[in-house]
Amino acid sequence: MILGTAASASHLSVTLRRLVLYQCSSQIPIPSPAVATASHNRRRQFSSTRSVAATQNLKSVAVLGGGITGLSTAWYLSKFAPTVPVTLYEKLPRLGGWINSKRVSYDGGSVLFEQGPRTLRPWSIAGIATIDMNRFIYYPDRLNKLPNSVISAILSLRLPVMRGVLGGILTEVLRKRRSLELPDESFGSFLSRRFSPNLAYNITSAVMHGIYAGDIDRLSVKTLFPKLWRDEAVHGSLLRGVTTRNKAQPYWDVALHAELKHDNRESMEKMRGASVYFFKSGMETLSRALVAELTANPNITIKTSSPVQGIKYNLRNSSLPFDLGGDQHSHVISTLFAPVTNTLLPPVSRINALSQIEAVTVLVVNLYFSTPNLLPVEGFGYLLPKSVSASANPHHALGVIFDSCGTPQPSESGTKVTVMLGGHYWKNRTSYPSDTEAVEMARDVLKMHLGVSEAPVATNVALNKDCIPQYTVGHDARIKMAKAALLRSFAGRLSVAGPSYGGVGLNDCVRNARSVVNGIIESDGKYTGLEGLGDELTWVNTS
Repeated sequence: MILGTAASASHLSVTLRRLVLYQCSSQIPIPSPAVATASHNRRRQFSSTRSVAATQNLKSVAVLGGGITGLSTAWYLSKFAPTVPVTLYEKLPRLGGWINSKRVSYDGGSVLFEQGPRTLRPWSIAGIATIDMNRFIYYPDRLNKLPNSVISAILSLRLPVMRGVLGGILTEVLRKRRSLELPDESFGSFLSRRFSPNLAYNITSAVMHGIYAGDIDRLSVKTLFPKLWRDEAVHGSLLRGVTTRNKAQPYWDVALHAELKHDNRESMEKMRGASVYFFKSGMETLSRALVAELTANPNITIKTSSPVQGIKYNLRNSSLPFDLGGDQHSHVISTLFAPVTNTLLPPVSRINALSQIEAVTVLVVNLYFSTPNLLPVEGFGYLLPKSVSASANPHHALGVIFDSCGTPQPSESGTKVTVMLGGHYWKNRTSYPSDTEAVEMARDVLKMHLGVSEAPVATNVALNKDCIPQYTVGHDARIKMAKAALLRSFAGRLSVAGPSYGGVGLNDCVRNARSVVNGIIESDGKYTGLEGLGDELTWVNTS
């Protein structure tokens, strides 16, 4: 089931009720069919009421892209507007996008590698913080264990990575508030100004490598951390924002939590205290289950190996204005990377703001060693900050995941790790390492940082091109311009969804799919998918 994804988890649990989910190494049972069915009936009654109005304008919907956003979009359409025909187009022969679990054989067995996302996080503070497992930052030439308790926080002040951090935090409240006329700012500049460059570049830049594979000096604080941006404007200090009695949260977060809390109470209770969880057969279990349910629905058509060459739009055809290679549709939802979506639009309707959204390429190298407990430390893994010298990070590694510790598989007795390289470091790169070169680079990283020189018995290399969109400074302004252009050119009949706009994580993609489908239905088919983002973010007091 999709837990913690702001999805209708109780309904989707029916789809995945035979799948086994793991929280660290502990099995989490799926809610009983009776609970899931009762919840499904409530959801079906709610969605069928809305779908009556939706079918007046939605005659046929095209979903572009068969990644997790596209699959989730088609799934929500099948639940919220069950009478509307949906066609999903995917250029590749496989579905699931960046979610790709691959089993690799070696002499004596096989190992499961993840080429993309490997865990999900519960919709909880624990899921956001994920601090129960040891996590490290490599700086400047050693592993620094991040604190996960009050005592370890005090002891960590002696670590190289923590030098200058505490003083910046304690004096933050004394720092001058920015000019309210400043439209946006890089996260690196923001943290250096409010706290200290040490916090920004030795710690937070590493975190940005782990989440976005991005450059802290280009990523937008206003987009990625709108509450921090707001707290400085409203309270003059981030610390005052934390301690104020009037706690503000984004309206849509509060509303969605209230809507889904009842149906998902049992699942949320079981997730209490969980930091991450995963499927025992790999993350692709999720996309396969979605595909299975969609394929069984006679109202859903899935076309793989079917790249869309272009989108034709005929205003005079008020019923089915879109033509996709001869297929007629009343609405189109594109979950493709924003610049790709832009190239498919009619030349006269192309949107410059979409073409300006960037993405980074990440090289993922999976390694499996026959020796158990090969690593010198246990934990989730380590990240490298931007401030690490080139001599300590010659291959532009972003981080290393200790898969054997973070997502253990009972059938694998050896040591499994994943090395991630590239990201923003490879922004202007036109050629990439071969698979053999990639494995050697990854082994060199492990030898340099962890002292591991053993040869792996199984390897896998995946070059994920343009896999993580970058919300660089000015992203909110681009979203605003794109929304206006979509309304002007397509009257709200062409919507966009996916990681190019409002969150790059798997959870974000599922939530975004739900929001777009819900928005289309509640607005009678006139919705861009960009409503509520950027400058349209509304805050409510939750204290």
